[in-house]
Amino acid sequence: MMYKSKGIKLGVLSLSAGLFLAACDTDDTMNTSPVEETTPADDTTTDDATTDTDTNTDTDTDTDGSTMDEGTDTTDDTTTDDTTTDGGQGLESMDFQVSLDDAINTFHETFGSEDISIESIHLDRDDDRFIYEFEGWDDQYDYELDIDAETGEIVQQEQDEDTDTDEDALQLDNIITPQEAMDAALSASGSGYVEEWELELEDGVTIYDVDVEGGDDQKIDAQSGEVVN
Repeated sequence: MMYKSKGIKLGVLSLSAGLFLAACDTDDTMNTSPVEETTPADDTTTDDATTDTDTNTDTDTDTDGSTMDEGTDTTDDTTTDDTTTDGGQGLESMDFQVSLDDAINTFHETFGSEDISIESIHLDRDDDRFIYEFEGWDDQYDYELDIDAETGEIVQQEQDEDTDTDEDALQLDNIITPQEAMDAALSASGSGYVEEWELELEDGVTIYDVDVEGGDDQKIDAQSGEVVN
């Protein structure tokens, strides 16, 4: 019985030892599983927020979708004044299709009589046109006529009953031309350009009253060409 009991004990011990070794082997297997290698952080990572190079480009967008570099001044400093006639653009430098004599003939033909006395003739700029402005009279009516100096077109025409019987008439025979009168006026002024002129009566004398811009206005005797200031 003793031997049998020892055999049982040895069997139990062997079984226990086997179980223990099996448990140890399992634990070792678990602990020796390969560990996935961790990739170290890349020290070359670029911080977009601290990049030294500023890649932002300042541009202004025009209304038509095109871009314009900031700081480029596209303002045109050359201002054009349409009303300025200086620099060789005064009346003295212009050659109109309708001469003064042509305009006088048109005045008489329009109202159907050469017996109409002319009180004044004015050449002036009206918007983009140059206009001869006539005023005249006879024993029945007062007359006004505006004629385009380039086309000869009648711009305005009036005929009213004459109520003023104490009017004088220009003496238009053998008068100097407007060009001669303007040249004399500018010579006397010494500077400027002609903005407008008017043929009128002053103390019974027919004169050119010349408006000089940038200089002194002048009055020129229409018969002699002399300055009468």
